Amino acid sequence: MWLFKKKADNPHRTPLDGPWSVSEGQHDGREMIVRLNTAYRQFGSVAGYEHQVGIAIPLNNPEATGLPSSAEMAQLDKAEDLICNSLKAQAESLLVGVITTSYMREFVFYTREPHRVQERFDQLRNQVTTHEMQLLIQSDAKWRIYAQLTSA
Repeated sequence: MWLFKKKADNPHRTPLDGPWSVSEGQHDGREMIVRLNTAYRQFGSVAGYEHQVGIAIPLNNPEATGLPSSAEMAQLDKAEDLICNSLKAQAESLLVGVITTSYMREFVFYTREPHRVQERFDQLRNQVTTHEMQLLIQSDAKWRIYAQLTSA
């Protein structure tokens, strides 16, 4: 619950890069790893960043656990660098979490520029050639998705 949390009204004063936590668990009976930018817990939400963005990358060659092999992990790390460098440009989007489970990796952002995210995603599709990518943009001014990740 976000009662009595600070409100971040200026993205330049918000923590963009951590601290991060890593937790392991299960989702639908499969292993799950969640990297979470815990710095945003103190804010609850960031004013102006009212759209949640999910970029999902289905794995090409997952292990029996559903998690990526070490070779595929290297490809995903390169894709992550491209995605983050593009979406985080000029603080247009904030990376708040990365979920790896059920034969996929998902990057969770909040953005103040949903139309720019779509444009950037279209460009990224040409740059990330090792994997297919899927995009979801939805309204989430109260950061409910982030709250679910912090309680998981």
